[in-house]
Amino acid sequence: MSTKDDHAAARRGPFRQERLPLLLLVLLLPLFMQGCWTLEHYVARVRIEADGSYRYFLEGTAVHTATRYALRRVEYDVKTGKAKGDEIKKLTEEAEAGLVSDLDAVRKDTRVQGVTSIGDGRVRFMASGKGSTAGGELVYSERFAPLAYARGPEGSLSLRLKDAVVGRDAEPLGIKVEGDVSVTLAPGIRVLENNAEKAPTVPGGAYRWRVESPAEPAPHLVIVLPAP
Repeated sequence: MSTKDDHAAARRGPFRQERLPLLLLVLLLPLFMQGCWTLEHYVARVRIEADGSYRYFLEGTAVHTATRYALRRVEYDVKTGKAKGDEIKKLTEEAEAGLVSDLDAVRKDTRVQGVTSIGDGRVRFMASGKGSTAGGELVYSERFAPLAYARGPEGSLSLRLKDAVVGRDAEPLGIKVEGDVSVTLAPGIRVLENNAEKAPTVPGGAYRWRVESPAEPAPHLVIVLPAP
């Protein structure tokens, strides 16, 4: 016996209408794209497969925002003479305590291949992982996953790469963001729309964006996945 879903699938034909407005890098991705971090200089690579699964890779530098704010307060106290001598060292250690704690948690995450503090609240890191848009949820937004999506009519899927934008703390903290983001698609995936700065000129090439200004629109693609 046929169902409404069967009839809907038949009307859609050999392709599933999966609408994917991609807000940037994934990776951006996992832990380093959350609120306590501001991505600084980074490279993000995302690969979307025909079944809706994806893999991502991210490396670069990020700023622990709370630590940077705290260190700026220490600098002000030193400049105004409120902090002197051994007190400066004590205040600096207190300012960096949050970073030390969060780094301990980050190093336990299997997606993070390496992370090292490089001073002034900054870290150098490398992370990678995988995910899928194949869940049954109507709306999915996992805190620790790079992609969020919402299912639309006729099987459409609106998907975005969270946080691959200039962070709100970048300007007040004087952080110059330079992100190099690219997305490649498996054979059989059709692209209906994109706002990439550079689109591929050969099969298997990448859609590319530079992330540098908060005024820039989020990177996005609208694609159609092939039927399984």
